[in-house]
Amino acid sequence: MKKKHTPGLTAKTALTGMVTLTLVMPAGLAGAASSSGTAVAVPSAVKVVAGTSLSAAATAQSNEADPSKVKFTKEQALAKLKSLFPLLEEAQVSSVELGINNSYPAPSNQMIWNIQWNYQQGSHGYGFSSQVDAVNGDLISTYLYFPDRQQNESYYPPEITREQALEKAKAFIAKAAPSLSVNDLELQDNVNYFSNPALFGPVQYGFNFTVLRNGIPSPLENVSVAVAADGSVRQFNKSPEHWSYPAAAASVSQAKAEQVFSDQFDVELVYVPVFKNGGANSWILAWRPTERALYATDALTGKRLDTSGAETTVASAVYSDVPQAANRFVPRSSTVELSSDEAAKRVKQVVSIPASRKLVSSSLGDDYSDKDRKIWRLNWLDNESLRTGFPSQSFAEVDAVTGQILSFNENKYGVPAGASEAAATKGTKLTKEQARKKAIALINLLYPDASANLKLVERGDNALNGGAGFSFQFLRFYKGIPVGDGGLTIGLDNNGALQSYYFPRTSDLEKAAIDPSAVKVTKEEARAQSFGKYKVKLQYGNFGGYTPAGFTEQKIKLVYSPVLQDSQNVPEVLNALNGKWTAQYDAPGQLKKASDASDIQGNPAEQALSTLVKYNILTPDENGKVYPDSELTSGDWLTWIAKAVTPYYANMNNGAERKPVAGVNPESPYYDAVSYAVQNRWIDADSAFQPDAKLTREGLAVLLTSIVKYNKISAYFQADPVINQFGDAASISRKGEVAVAVKLGLLQAENGKFNPADTVTKAEAAAVLLKLVELQGKTDQPIGQSLYY
Repeated sequence: MKKKHTPGLTAKTALTGMVTLTLVMPAGLAGAASSSGTAVAVPSAVKVVAGTSLSAAATAQSNEADPSKVKFTKEQALAKLKSLFPLLEEAQVSSVELGINNSYPAPSNQMIWNIQWNYQQGSHGYGFSSQVDAVNGDLISTYLYFPDRQQNESYYPPEITREQALEKAKAFIAKAAPSLSVNDLELQDNVNYFSNPALFGPVQYGFNFTVLRNGIPSPLENVSVAVAADGSVRQFNKSPEHWSYPAAAASVSQAKAEQVFSDQFDVELVYVPVFKNGGANSWILAWRPTERALYATDALTGKRLDTSGAETTVASAVYSDVPQAANRFVPRSSTVELSSDEAAKRVKQVVSIPASRKLVSSSLGDDYSDKDRKIWRLNWLDNESLRTGFPSQSFAEVDAVTGQILSFNENKYGVPAGASEAAATKGTKLTKEQARKKAIALINLLYPDASANLKLVERGDNALNGGAGFSFQFLRFYKGIPVGDGGLTIGLDNNGALQSYYFPRTSDLEKAAIDPSAVKVTKEEARAQSFGKYKVKLQYGNFGGYTPAGFTEQKIKLVYSPVLQDSQNVPEVLNALNGKWTAQYDAPGQLKKASDASDIQGNPAEQALSTLVKYNILTPDENGKVYPDSELTSGDWLTWIAKAVTPYYANMNNGAERKPVAGVNPESPYYDAVSYAVQNRWIDADSAFQPDAKLTREGLAVLLTSIVKYNKISAYFQADPVINQFGDAASISRKGEVAVAVKLGLLQAENGKFNPADTVTKAEAAAVLLKLVELQGKTDQPIGQSLYY
């Protein structure tokens, strides 16, 4: 059977998700940690005109492609693409359409050539797409996917440096998007979503530019380019829209905006989860700016603006208790998992699912955030709605044991053409106070012991979203202190029907055992240090769009926004116990600085160690140390290799059943690395792997042989002369594997001995890993690349 591969979560889709995040708030606020806010992505397809409200339905219905307005023909678009991407000469065009008909909401700019490509290599087919503006000829997007071309090449050292790749990216933009001037592009040094963050495999440099309009950075327009190590461009993405912007003349001075920011800057003490390697590894008690501290200031009025763009005078959050309702969530006492029908019934007991929607799919799997939790994923669909092009669906996640509803999302789109607004808004609209009571009743049914664990965030304007509905924000408290990432929002429509809800997975906080009385950094000290991290910048801000309650009016405003002083840094929080700055998240695709490790200078393996730090394979502790002379376990080595090949390997099996692999239980911290190693046949699934055992030189030789896939040939080297030259040859039990590792230059003798039982240090393992990277393309089979794609 012919295989058809379509790229899934690519660098491009990852970028899109990150870019839409920044559309919710003025630049600077989006990147900063929020004390209790829930960011809501604004689809880039919705057009924004300053001061104009656009409903999603109107956007989708009123912007249709008009062939009579085409100025850049289909033939010109295809010729341009093949000129820009010579690799496309090897691909076939499978379809060309004018307009975007496969996304909702549809882009307001429908004058776009939407081109589908197919690349065939033997029995494998690969599909990808390109978009070209049919009016001005700008390239909008292309993502080339040719995995069969990258099976066994030599990637290191790369042919060009990052600086050379940047010049090629700028030259490409000038040809690809002539409506843009290179002088109107501002490089975002801390954004590398198109880069290849993996140590193994092709070298790819990613660049992201913010577009300047009227000399002011726009949060709506970005250009991203990925340049391969040979200088060719493999990915490109820019906004398809033709935006309108207000004038860039500010009525408020920079000095006045800075004063407003200073007057209202504040920090709060919160429990913060620190995410490493794709999951929460630890909790700290930290100081960080409040959400309101990072609000933008209107450059025309000098007023602070909340995330919806409304003027606000609220300087700090007000938290109120959540009353305990008579009807509230009670977990099941049975340990027997619910059936899908039982799970669906529990949802319907809390949420009203329209009768026209039928349960069309249900699946049982691990929770993405808590692998010890089994959840049901349920989807109700109104099949009749598919005919209108506005599908109506309901999604829910339910804990299969406790019966708790973990998330709910109502996908109810705009009013289809021909339907009356009255028909779409049946029922009595709630007042703000009625909606508040409804939200409190729901949170008691959704959240375990809500009255004891949560507080309602009061805002003053409280939750009225431009007529689209209501949203109420709750925040978890633990030992009287707010929990970062413990906030949740209930979105209701105007009639009080639940639109969205997500239960944050912060249940392991109790294990942290952090004593609030141990806080050593005062609030005054934290405020002073945090304030120095920011500066105020004049730029355009985008407000409104999609919220938990629905779509609201979108506007572009000229604002002064707080942004990080050093654009290359990721937002950090100040550890309240030791005063150290800590990054809460590993930024996707963001490579580290070698200087992040403080104890590798002068080490014989310094270059190798710094490379591993740069690629997030070796992570310094809070004191900046990696302890290069400490011993490594076998599980540590597999973790290094897995990170070097696929940085996000730990998330590859999310949702799948977790059962023992190679004798390693799911509770082991090495489980994901061992599973990945089994997938790639680095270790045998039927073996009894010991990940906690110290890694010996002989054990490393065995693993290296399987990674380079020379297991069979190693059998012929059992009596190879290279082994007999070692004075301790008799103590080597896996002579063939040791011979392979030595012949490939990965391991070597010392004073005439191999020392098979000696344990391997981090520094020694780092040097070996770099040799393995440099060996790529020099063996008959690929090194360090997954067998599955």
